[in-house]
Amino acid sequence: MKQDLMCFLSGGPAPMRWLLLESLTYIEKIIALYPNARLVVVTEIEEAAELPAFAGLPIEWHFLDYRREKLPFAENSFDAVLAENLLTLAYEPYDVLMDISRKLTDVGVLYGDFLNVRYTGVLAALKQGEFPVREKHLYAKSEMVRLLDDTLFKEIDFVPGDSDENSEAETLWEAAGYANINHELSVSRYLFRAACSTAAVANLKGLYSPAVRKELARILHRIEYDVQRAENLERLQVLCAQEGIFPEYLRDFIAEACCHRERVLALLK
Repeated sequence: MKQDLMCFLSGGPAPMRWLLLESLTYIEKIIALYPNARLVVVTEIEEAAELPAFAGLPIEWHFLDYRREKLPFAENSFDAVLAENLLTLAYEPYDVLMDISRKLTDVGVLYGDFLNVRYTGVLAALKQGEFPVREKHLYAKSEMVRLLDDTLFKEIDFVPGDSDENSEAETLWEAAGYANINHELSVSRYLFRAACSTAAVANLKGLYSPAVRKELARILHRIEYDVQRAENLERLQVLCAQEGIFPEYLRDFIAEACCHRERVLALLK
């Protein structure tokens, strides 16, 4: 089985500001799916901008080696970053991921892939004394979770990118005592989606501006800890009326922002 990162992009709200890192094969796919998106493409291949396939497309080109240079963009510049082979080829994966996470908005998403060090083909090569890790980075899925957690990503999904079907080798390694959760021994490459916020928090952040959310959190915390409570209950009513904050949103926001949720909800009745 083989699939690419487009498998994550079939639904949901359209990310409008995209950064593609050395992922030229995805340019036309992204534009076809999100025709109004703004695309920024980083590549070392300067000739790419002159290719007929990209003529007339709304692309902002930057020519540099992201492995050696920090990305020349402001923080919170992108809704989505797509980077095929990024973690396989990066010199310092942690530094690259931290740089990307800062360039994403607080509800931004990174789409990427990595080679599975627990794939039967890799294990067989190691058994023969071959060490592909000297040429490129390979990862176990658990290691990738830690790396993405450490670089401030909150919600991570994995799907097999390239995998064997009916693999006899998988059965043999499993019989030898190797753990094989979700048939990961048959997967040579994983695809992942790493979000800067959980789905619940992303939904909360998507409806109102950061300034409104900050003021709402400040008022709720004052109510929660009895700081001029009556005055802040009144301020909450004014803010909700002014910004159109509806009851269901307010309940969800309290659930995410307050430690003593039931106490706050009781005070609002």
